[in-house]
Amino acid sequence: MNKTIIKLMTFISLFIFSTTTGHALVLDLYAVSGVNTPEKRAGMIDGFENFKNLAENGGASWMDFTLSMKIKGDGYNETMLFAAVYENNSEMMKTNALFATNQPWFDNNFNIETDQVVNAVFQTPPGVEVNYEGAEVGNTLWYGLINVTDFLNFVNRFPQMPEKMAESGIDGQLGLVSCSICPASMGETTHMMFLSNDTLEGMGNDLDSFDFAMQRWFYSNIRPFVDQVDTGMNMVIAN
Repeated sequence: MNKTIIKLMTFISLFIFSTTTGHALVLDLYAVSGVNTPEKRAGMIDGFENFKNLAENGGASWMDFTLSMKIKGDGYNETMLFAAVYENNSEMMKTNALFATNQPWFDNNFNIETDQVVNAVFQTPPGVEVNYEGAEVGNTLWYGLINVTDFLNFVNRFPQMPEKMAESGIDGQLGLVSCSICPASMGETTHMMFLSNDTLEGMGNDLDSFDFAMQRWFYSNIRPFVDQVDTGMNMVIAN
């Protein structure tokens, strides 16, 4: 079936959060599977660049819009991941309304055979102000989709995790977003945890630094209060 990707935006962008000052963020995310040939991948990149230019010139009010490739996990090397980052829900819906009245932006750039498009919307935690640093090509993100089964215990322990990671020599940025719109295909997902790094090599160093002490703390303080739904890794290929 011909999927023209008429719902664009995406799934996992590369973003770096720091809990200082700024605005809470909304992430409108789409995963497109079945991009399984060099021709399809090249077409997606060209379509992304053309669409982004049309949308931004036409008034799209996102803070960032990126294209990533899934490089680890189910569907690796055949799943393209688009992500739009907004300052709030109002900006997201205003931009979505703009797309609805400019359908050729999609049709002319994403007439590509794919398997499935999955859309989800995530938000930063209520009351937490964040600074957003735009993604760059090569940025790498490990993510875990989770179902938080004991929210109070989880939120009491998760803020301790950055310090524990730093003690183990992990340099990447840790983040947490909650799912405000998650489809049935994402199971019982309630949140997404992620670790971002500037490069693949940097991510490898962080994974090597996840030593026994860090693992023991994680499996004692975080894992008992969540169920894992999915995990994977993505790298930004266009922005």
